Amino acid sequence: MEILSFKEFFQLIIKNIKLLLWIAVLTIAGASIISFLLPEYYRSTTSIFTVKLAQTPVNETAFRRGNISDFGETQEAEQAIELLNSTKLREKIINQFDLYKHYEIPRESPAAWTFVLKTLDGNVGITRTKFNSIAITVVDKSAQMAANIANGFARYLDTIKYDLVKERATDLLKNLESQCAEQQVVIDTLKRKMDDYSNRGVMSQFQRAYLIEAYAQSSPTERTKLKNLVDENIKYGEDFDRLERIYEKEIDNLMQINKFVVQTRADASLHFSQKFVIDQAVPAQKKYYPVRWLMVFVSLISSMIISVLLLLVRDKWSNFVQLVKSA
Repeated sequence: MEILSFKEFFQLIIKNIKLLLWIAVLTIAGASIISFLLPEYYRSTTSIFTVKLAQTPVNETAFRRGNISDFGETQEAEQAIELLNSTKLREKIINQFDLYKHYEIPRESPAAWTFVLKTLDGNVGITRTKFNSIAITVVDKSAQMAANIANGFARYLDTIKYDLVKERATDLLKNLESQCAEQQVVIDTLKRKMDDYSNRGVMSQFQRAYLIEAYAQSSPTERTKLKNLVDENIKYGEDFDRLERIYEKEIDNLMQINKFVVQTRADASLHFSQKFVIDQAVPAQKKYYPVRWLMVFVSLISSMIISVLLLLVRDKWSNFVQLVKSA
């Protein structure tokens, strides 16, 4: 059983054309008024690339991790997005641009922080592109404020990461300096033991070879003078060699620690940029929202569809009920 044919549908529209026209006129008028009452929003976007080398290149260890001209990859981009989405960075943005006042949220309100943070989050979009750049998009009632906030996010990315690196580097530096001092004590202890052996005439392996050769070629009188020296070297020579090897190894360890100390001290004291800014955000010349003609058009289409459906229900309800009963 057919409830509605195309002919009946067309006749229904013709029959109620005046009503539909009135609904269309009222919809256009209402949607137009509402669209003009809605606040206008402007959108600004800044694009950045993260860097591959995220530290001050002081020694070859840092240079092996990347070149200062290298763009960051997916890992660096994702890390930067986490920092850009952090509450700590948003707090700096809120304070820098006094967003409580800008968003008209009283500071004394119990949930003021929550409201201003949610408003900012709703106005900001941070996405990674397929080329691993990061697009920071901000919408705001003020075109200038939208650009300022977008550029603020890019600017404070350096500040936030620098603060984190400085805090970690400071703790690491204290630890390294402590290790350096302990290593120096070990070296000084070994040096004193080696000096004790040297004071007793004990020589290095290379020098002992000449001593033994000189002893073998010496006259009986000279040999008597050299015998005690040779005996001391035979008795303690291996111990001295072992100490010397340990001493040289500990010296190498100290030099390695000093390299890390120099690098860490540089990381803790120098503000190294973490990004390449591709496009600075600028104030938009045209509004982003609302698109008034689109709002009116969508409202008109929606109202016509709903109106026609209601007319169909009114005229064909009895047929529909019969169809259900006969099923």
